[in-house]
Amino acid sequence: IAEVERVLGVLDGVVLVVSAVEGVQAQTRVLARTLHRLRLPYLIF
Repeated sequence: IAEVERVLGVLDGVVLVVSAVEGVQAQTRVLARTLHRLRLPYLIF
């Protein structure tokens, strides 16, 4: 997740795409918490 956090610093927003078959995974939850902590707007699709 450290690599992801470095990349998030240059973004204005994020779209999280969740598989309809596999559903929300643990990594999705971790990333959503990270986005919230960094105060980045995100949309879950």
